[in-house]
Amino acid sequence: MSSEPREPVDLPDAPRLRPGAALFRVDGHGAVLRAADGDLFDVALPGAALDGVARALTGPAGGDQPPEVAAFASAGHLGARAHWPAEHRAVGLVCTAGPGLDLGGHTPTAAAALARAGADVRPLGPGDDMAAAGIDALCWIHDGPPPAAWTAFDALAAKGIAWQRVSREGRHVFFEPVAASPGDPGHADVRARRLAAAGSGHQRLAAYWAGGTGDAPIEGDDRPDELEQHLISAIAAHDLRAWALGTPQRTGDLTPAALPPQRRLRVLDLDTGAISDHAVLPVPTAAP
Repeated sequence: MSSEPREPVDLPDAPRLRPGAALFRVDGHGAVLRAADGDLFDVALPGAALDGVARALTGPAGGDQPPEVAAFASAGHLGARAHWPAEHRAVGLVCTAGPGLDLGGHTPTAAAALARAGADVRPLGPGDDMAAAGIDALCWIHDGPPPAAWTAFDALAAKGIAWQRVSREGRHVFFEPVAASPGDPGHADVRARRLAAAGSGHQRLAAYWAGGTGDAPIEGDDRPDELEQHLISAIAAHDLRAWALGTPQRTGDLTPAALPPQRRLRVLDLDTGAISDHAVLPVPTAAP
C-alpha cells in the first residue's frame, strides 16, 4: 500500500477513509483502493481480513480494530474533512470596482462564500488600516484590471497577514498567489512577471491596466452575471481556505501540474469555464 503526502485532516472518533478515498471489491480480482489523489491500486487483503476492515471503517467508535486498519492509517488513507483553523479565521474582505463599474453583488456573494468555507468575515474599505484591523488574511476582489495601488499592500505578508488578490480583465478573472510570508510573490511580482511574459506587448498591457490614455476605454458588456459572481467568490474562498489549512501540493494522474495557492496565478475564463494555473515566483531584488 503506497503512502502519499500528508494533508491536514481531522481524525474522527472511528476510523474512516479520508475524503476522496474508496475501498471496493472487484469480482475475481480482489480489493481495490481508490486513493484520495485518484490513483487506483490493488490491496492484498484476503476475504476475512477485508471483511474486518470494512466493519471497522463503517462501524461505530470503540472496540478492537484489525491490524490492517493501522496500515491504512500509516499510509495516510484515513481521516476526515479538515476545517478552517481558528488561528487563520479572521478574514478582511474588500470589494472594489473599476471606473464606470458598480460592485453589483460581489460583496455579499464573496462574504457568503468565505463564511461557508469557515472564515470569520470582516468587511473593510480600501482606505482602512489593514495591519491594525485584527485580521489573519485580506481578500480583495476588484471588478476590473488590477489596481497599481495593490503593490503597497504587499508588505502585509511580512506582518503575518495573508494577502489575496482577485481582479478581472474583460472575461478573464485572475486569482493571484496568496502571499502569506515574505518569500511569497506579491502583486508587484505578478505585475513584473506578466509584463515580462508579454514581451514586446508589455506597453499595451501596462496601458490597459492604467485604463488607456485620453478618453475612457470603449468596452463590451463583460460584467460578471450572478452565476459568475458566485463562481469567482467560491474559487477565491477555496484558495484562501487551502492556504489556511496548509494544504500541500498534491499531484497525480488527474492533477499532474497542481500548484499550491502561494505559488500560482490562476486564470478563469468566464465564457468557457476553463481554469489554468501558472507558476509564479518572486522577482529577485535587482542589484544596485
